[in-house]
Amino acid sequence: MPAHERIRAPRRIRAGAAADRRPGSTVTCAVLSTGPEEWAGVDLASGAFVRVRPSRAGIPAVAGEWSIYDVARLEVRADDEPPDPARPESVVLATEPRRVGRLRRGAARRLLAQLAAPDRDRAPILGTRGPSTAYVDLDLSMPSIELVPTDARALRCFVRADGGPACAFSWSGITLTLPVLDARVRAALDGGGAPLADAALAAMCGGKPGYLLVALTAVRGGHAPKAVLSVVAKRPSRRARETS
Repeated sequence: MPAHERIRAPRRIRAGAAADRRPGSTVTCAVLSTGPEEWAGVDLASGAFVRVRPSRAGIPAVAGEWSIYDVARLEVRADDEPPDPARPESVVLATEPRRVGRLRRGAARRLLAQLAAPDRDRAPILGTRGPSTAYVDLDLSMPSIELVPTDARALRCFVRADGGPACAFSWSGITLTLPVLDARVRAALDGGGAPLADAALAAMCGGKPGYLLVALTAVRGGHAPKAVLSVVAKRPSRRARETS
């Protein structure tokens, strides 16, 4: 990266802001999820969430190739499909994303604190209290992705009885359980491993977990299920490379 280039996170985020998704535009994002079924981040110009379909964008699906808090530059192209109300934040890329740096610890902490959904008045995650949202209730003005603050002491990742990985966490005084798509969690639980909590999750995330990136996923049976895309530490590990 050129010596004069700096990675700057927005100090104030405007509610309802949208990234520039016009064909030919360039978006600089901090990476928040790199799983095989979802790649997502936050636009550092607007503070808006951005979702990318790996199958269309050619983004590496292996989490190790990209790390949370890496900064990627995305070149947007026209989408051949109609807008999806289950993913209004989605973009289609002209080329694979280019890594241009990494958020510093302080900038990452401030950014996520602003993005986090407020845990007050028992507000449901993504507008509904259930594990999914009916497709007919969606429109392009509704968000499909949310950063949820979590108490690391109440966070558990485990394999459900049906064999699928899941994440249990506390929100607005109740315990919720959602499927988890985070590639790191899925790999750690592969083969029915022991539940992940506390130190195990901290080691996996590179720091104490502080947030869950929750999103609607592909519509099935007329509903868009919710899932945890990634478990996010409050700040990058001190061992991680920082770019100023």
